[in-house]
Amino acid sequence: MAQGQSPALSPDTAERYRRVVQMRAAGVTFDRIANELGYASRSGAKEAYDTALKSWGREAVDDLRVLEGERIDELWRRLFTRMLEEGEQEEPLEVHDFVNLISTAVRLSKRRSELFGLDAPRQHTITGPEGGPIELVTDIGELLKERLDEIAARSQPKDAPHAITD
Repeated sequence: MAQGQSPALSPDTAERYRRVVQMRAAGVTFDRIANELGYASRSGAKEAYDTALKSWGREAVDDLRVLEGERIDELWRRLFTRMLEEGEQEEPLEVHDFVNLISTAVRLSKRRSELFGLDAPRQHTITGPEGGPIELVTDIGELLKERLDEIAARSQPKDAPHAITD
């Protein structure tokens, strides 16, 4: 086996890992996964899950991302259908209930955007005092001397000399 490669998984272990990932993707707790698949504890199931994701690499993570996206899309479709049907109801929802539907739909849309990286990255500008440019100290020796002078000033009486000289 080449350096850096993992040993091949036995068919039983691979199947167990597949089931761990499948159950976790379905929202099953690690406690229940441990009980159903025979792991000694919750942490054993969690470790198996982490190992499975590492073993399968990027492909497994992408599959889980697609699955999560499908879940979000389905919830969003149901909410949107409910909002459209609301106009056809004899007794419409209370305003706060309708606003909650809209708010939930927006949160699902935001989560989907985060999951798939759809939002443009945020840009931040760092400025100095009063919005001016940042002045970088390029002489480390000068910065160190100033810091040592500050420390010495705090630890000595006021009338004692404290400046560090060259």
